[in-house]
Amino acid sequence: MNPKCIVSESVSLQIYAFLPRTRALGPYLRFALWVQGCLRNCPGCMTPDAQALDRGTVTDIEMLAEQVLSVREAEGITVSGGEPFLQARNLARLLDRIRKTRDMGVIVYTGFTLAELQEKIRAGKEDVRNLLDQTDLLIDGPYIRELDDGQSLRGASNQKVHELTERYKGAAEKYYGRPGRNAELHLLENEVFLAGIPGAESLSQWQRGKFISSIPTEEFPP
Repeated sequence: MNPKCIVSESVSLQIYAFLPRTRALGPYLRFALWVQGCLRNCPGCMTPDAQALDRGTVTDIEMLAEQVLSVREAEGITVSGGEPFLQARNLARLLDRIRKTRDMGVIVYTGFTLAELQEKIRAGKEDVRNLLDQTDLLIDGPYIRELDDGQSLRGASNQKVHELTERYKGAAEKYYGRPGRNAELHLLENEVFLAGIPGAESLSQWQRGKFISSIPTEEFPP
């Protein structure tokens, strides 16, 4: 049963989905995690099913950490949603657990701006500080459909890339805000999952259910 509120005292996360291997959400091979719950309701959101606060799957942090660590070839983890900072406390715990076992890079997409998060920290929100401390690269800001310029690895031009550590030094210029976008289709049990940030036309086709009509399933990545 889902809790009434996604922010809880339990050592768990409410997640929308995860993908063990992707190259569409940042540098190198990555484990991707989408958390459940967002209050923004941005028009044109790519993952509207991840917005509801009372949906998703409640997942034990220890089990999720073991899942991430089992993908030994992954350089890091990318966290999106939903809104990661609605579950900052337990997400920071998850990342701390992972990184104490193996050195993995962390990329986080958030609808908050970095300035808004820093203001929360000044107001005493230590959970926000803890999650930022675990983050190497932060892509911030809400999705604004009118500012969607089709550039790589971000949804719109208002979203900025912040290198919070030296781990991905130069990545903002090399990987983000470049011409063109890449997305991947993954066959997961009984559903097809779209990973990455597709172009507007590709996303529209996907949402209308026409994107994969002529693509054989054997071409999907494992």
